[in-house]
Amino acid sequence: MTIQNAKLYMEGIWDWDILKGCFGDTKIEPTDIDGFVERKGKFLVLETKKPGVKINQGQWFTFNALINTGVFTVVIIWGLQNMPEEIQVLYPLPKRPTEKKKGNIDDLRNIVSWWFKYANTS
Repeated sequence: MTIQNAKLYMEGIWDWDILKGCFGDTKIEPTDIDGFVERKGKFLVLETKKPGVKINQGQWFTFNALINTGVFTVVIIWGLQNMPEEIQVLYPLPKRPTEKKKGNIDDLRNIVSWWFKYANTS
């Protein structure tokens, strides 16, 4: 998705503090997803982080729950905009997640191309 109008885009971003108290006595908060694709009942989640930023515990719980369904692949990309530096792939079970590795735009494109072939054969 290319953002055509940054002002309108920013006006569409919600502040989920409006839901405080809706999840009982927990620390639950909505998480954002940076990219999401569906193909033949398989799902690709793309999560971007600036270099050095850690995934919080709640987001890890969410990602693990997604891959445990067997239909979600989660790709976490660390780097500045459009410049991946590290990539970690959380494959659907029974395959195990990879470790975070150095990666660049070609690596990311290869991972997404692999996912499309995998999803397209279902």
